[in-house]
Amino acid sequence: MKFRTAIATATTAAVLATSGVALAGATGSSSSPSPNPPIAATAAARDTNPVLRHRARVHLRRLLRGAAGVVTKAIGIDRPTLRQELRSGKTIADIAGDHNVDPQTVADALVAAATKRLDAAVTAGRITSERASKIEQRLPDRITKLVNTWHPRRCHPDTAT
Repeated sequence: MKFRTAIATATTAAVLATSGVALAGATGSSSSPSPNPPIAATAAARDTNPVLRHRARVHLRRLLRGAAGVVTKAIGIDRPTLRQELRSGKTIADIAGDHNVDPQTVADALVAAATKRLDAAVTAGRITSERASKIEQRLPDRITKLVNTWHPRRCHPDTAT
């Protein structure tokens, strides 16, 4: 009986919450609703919503996994070696230098791979060409920063020693 009462209470709360959101949206002060929420509101929702945080982590993990493939090909090592060296605290540039590869070669390979994926996204209609060109302009600096400074322990401060 308690389980039935808990479900009824949760359902009632959900109905009341969604009707309150619908009323707030109907009485909004703007004359025309904005198709895209403000970036700050989206970032705040992502920070507080566990589902969105999970999606962001999954997306980042998928991107890093793809980048790891490009890095291993550019350096000429396998994934376990890359993973082990990253976990020891080295950056991608350090690893490339240890294997006699110029870090700029790795950065150029990552930029080429990212540009290829951006072109595919534009072709598929997932993003506009203007958005892709803005991203492409920032790619070299961001990827150079990734190669020279990033490693997993900096992403997770609770695991840093």
